[in-house]
Amino acid sequence: MEGNVIDVSHIVDIRTDKCPRDPKTIENFKHVGDSDDPLNERCFQIVTAESNTCNTFYSFMAFTKEDCKMFTEDLFKICNHFLNSNLSQMDFVRKMHKRILLSSKDDKHVSMKDIIKAVAKRRQEESVEALKTAGLKPIDRKNDQIAKEKFNFKAFYKFYKEMLGESTAAVAKVFDDIKSGGKRNYITLDQMVDFLNKYQRDPRLNEILFPHHNADGTKKLIQAYEPDASKQKLRQITLEGFTNFLMSPDNLPTNILNLPIYQSMDQPLSHYFINSSHNTYLTGDQFSGKSSVEIYRQCLLGGCRCIELDCWDGEDNEPIITHGFTLCSSILFKDVIHAINETAFKTSPYPVILSFENHCTPRQQQKMAKYCMEIFGDKLLREPLDDPKAQLKPGCMLPSPEMLKYKILVKNKKRKEDMPDQMEKDDEKKEEEVAPLAGTGIYLDGVEPPNDKEDEDNNKGNDSASKAPTSWKIGRKRPKTSLSKLVNYIMPAPKFRGFDQAAKKNVSYEMSSFVETAALNHLK
Repeated sequence: MEGNVIDVSHIVDIRTDKCPRDPKTIENFKHVGDSDDPLNERCFQIVTAESNTCNTFYSFMAFTKEDCKMFTEDLFKICNHFLNSNLSQMDFVRKMHKRILLSSKDDKHVSMKDIIKAVAKRRQEESVEALKTAGLKPIDRKNDQIAKEKFNFKAFYKFYKEMLGESTAAVAKVFDDIKSGGKRNYITLDQMVDFLNKYQRDPRLNEILFPHHNADGTKKLIQAYEPDASKQKLRQITLEGFTNFLMSPDNLPTNILNLPIYQSMDQPLSHYFINSSHNTYLTGDQFSGKSSVEIYRQCLLGGCRCIELDCWDGEDNEPIITHGFTLCSSILFKDVIHAINETAFKTSPYPVILSFENHCTPRQQQKMAKYCMEIFGDKLLREPLDDPKAQLKPGCMLPSPEMLKYKILVKNKKRKEDMPDQMEKDDEKKEEEVAPLAGTGIYLDGVEPPNDKEDEDNNKGNDSASKAPTSWKIGRKRPKTSLSKLVNYIMPAPKFRGFDQAAKKNVSYEMSSFVETAALNHLK
């Protein structure tokens, strides 16, 4: 039977307390081991992803719940290491070779079909010729088996380069340009130093922190990647050595030292670019795409720190998330909150911002607030921090990501009556926030409409009473579970009137969104 190999770099999540759905698998799991631990405490899921919308789930079971806990925690640390997704091209080629070997049906041979499937399944004829060129021929004409002892990395790498075709020719052209033509088959040390400084180094870098390449450092590169020992002694590098260098960890496009958090996280939140998602719930287009709870998990696991929730009234007083006035499917708001709670801080401790596009009636907004408080618990930032420098008043800056670690913030409109005394009121007089916005079905937060029974009781014995039960009276008592009360450091500004006005107001907790053209106009 062909084996299934899971690449740790493809693992995006490991979920415990997850029994398989298949009854046969559950029955088989029950007979494994002799532990008295409940089955669900021994089961876990490994989730792999080719993209955020293409996930595969694998069910496993440990002998004991202690084994399950230890294995899943350690494996997730390995999978979540930043180097897994920042390997060199050569490392990926080595992983491809290893995967083919491990997936083989037997211990002594590997099938040509498996090799072609792993490398270039749509170029079969070309792949067969490339295998022959690399010296990887089948044992006999009757089958396509290649002895594993011949299928070493050196032979596979030769096959891989044959399959690159035009890419190899492009590298050869660069190599020829560096050595300025001629018949010699190498680049000199001085030419290599010149190439590294002119083309492989960002000229904007600080020359003290990131000095130019020199002869000593380049000699070490030649010794590491040039396979011909005689060329190494002459400080020369051939096309093969040059290609090896281009595919090596020494030629990564990113500085791996800068992949972990290396800068200060103690500045105000507004001093950082925030990894954000728009229409997070959609896995397809914005007209008829499918909405997914899983996509929220994938975005958060991928490092996103600001996600969008388009909230609408659902049936049975259950808020839903969807793209309004389209054919997009909907998902339950409650399910999304559970998914966020499970994954918000699995890969990053820094704050998560829930950006609400709120179209719900006050009654369902109360349900939303209730779910947020009950499910998130202490993770939800309900009140401003005690730090005197991070208060909601003019002149105070926003708290830093470090101060907001493991906290979930709500971005939504906030009613004036829910604002602390120190928060500056907007100069403009707003209309009463107790009625729906005309013709939109959008209600501002915090006012609970009376139910049908209340309307009947209020209208008994009063024939002249209003027959419009869909509206509710000004001055009705505000509910305690208002979504507005959960908003603190991030709220929409009434209207951005320019940087001069913003400087006079001098509040950090308001934010504005506008298109690029409007932004450019403000800069003029």
